[in-house]
Amino acid sequence: MKNNRDQSPEIIIDYWAEHFNNGNLEYLLNMYHKEATLLPTFLSKALSTREQIEDYFIKTIEGQASVELDHDKTIKKRFSEDIYLMTGAYTFCIKTKDNAKYLSWFTFLIDLSADSPIKHHHSSRVPFEFALDRSTPQP
Repeated sequence: MKNNRDQSPEIIIDYWAEHFNNGNLEYLLNMYHKEATLLPTFLSKALSTREQIEDYFIKTIEGQASVELDHDKTIKKRFSEDIYLMTGAYTFCIKTKDNAKYLSWFTFLIDLSADSPIKHHHSSRVPFEFALDRSTPQP
């Protein structure tokens, strides 16, 4: 990927979603820094190698997964000239599971000075109660 200093972190997330939704594995992987970590939505372990991240995305692409970003719920925090933390919501759609939809949260640590700007990515499903906009009853 080219140097991203002329881009915004919002554009990086949009590119990520575009590549993910189109199944562009090579472009998607090139967005992740060689030392990136990924806490994936549909696995219960952290991924810390390029091979692990690639295997996860191969499986999600084969499952015909896509995401719908909710730009209104995105929070941007700037830590330095080039380092941003982007937190927000997206909905995962899985065609091979009868078009099941899973509301999920994301966090991206983005370095706009790097050719591969994603240093960390955390994605997790929203608990059922919160996805329905209701809180869990307290005992």
